[in-house]
Amino acid sequence: MTETAPDAPREPQTLRLPVATLDALAAWAEDGTGLTAAARVRDPVGRIALVKNDWSDGWLPPGGGVEPGEAPPAAAEREVREETGLDAAVGGPLVVFDQTYVAAGNGRERFTAEYVLYAARAEGPIPEATRLGARPGEIRAARWFDAPPENLHDGDLLRPYP
Repeated sequence: MTETAPDAPREPQTLRLPVATLDALAAWAEDGTGLTAAARVRDPVGRIALVKNDWSDGWLPPGGGVEPGEAPPAAAEREVREETGLDAAVGGPLVVFDQTYVAAGNGRERFTAEYVLYAARAEGPIPEATRLGARPGEIRAARWFDAPPENLHDGDLLRPYP
């Protein structure tokens, strides 16, 4: 995998997941792009758009897997539109997380990937969650926040990149 956004700050991230989850992600990481693009979307008054999806307990920036042949900023724009209904202008990368996926049971490394968080701007209302996502039930909630909430998914990693 070629390094994405080589001039952006980089942070390591280790994800300890059940083997079944790692098996489900293996094709994306090993045969696909192994790349996730997300956006920290702010509106003109500085609010942040965040979502809750079907796999996280906390709020997180809209984002998802980059498809083969898709540029990461375009993937971030697509994911923001799918998950929030907003048309975002995606700017430069804020940070790249160099991810290592590890089996929770035995601690064995399975694969690596990259997660790029871009700065973005958008405005407007966010529709009800039932109208969002690429598949039914994917997005449980989406809304604007004045500040990152306490239950920000991966908050320790994301908070330094407001």
